[in-house]
Amino acid sequence: MPTASESIAAYAAAQTAVDNANDAAIAQLVVDFTALNDLIAVLQSSPGQITPADQATLDDLQARAAAFSGNLAALAAANQPKPTARR
Repeated sequence: MPTASESIAAYAAAQTAVDNANDAAIAQLVVDFTALNDLIAVLQSSPGQITPADQATLDDLQARAAAFSGNLAALAAANQPKPTARR
């Protein structure tokens, strides 16, 4: 059976891994927000009827929005509490 110190060290290492994953997910969300806003600006500045280039931008916007949602889901999943064994 591990000592209290060993258990705390193991927990701290596991929490550091979760924190690092969260930091990466949050950083990616910032990139996603910026990219989505940039694409929206491109679409909003396009005059007249939708062109093939506009449609390609819209398709890219939708793909990025899906990736953004995936990153949010990953962040939420990383923050789910993990059950611990009690003795």
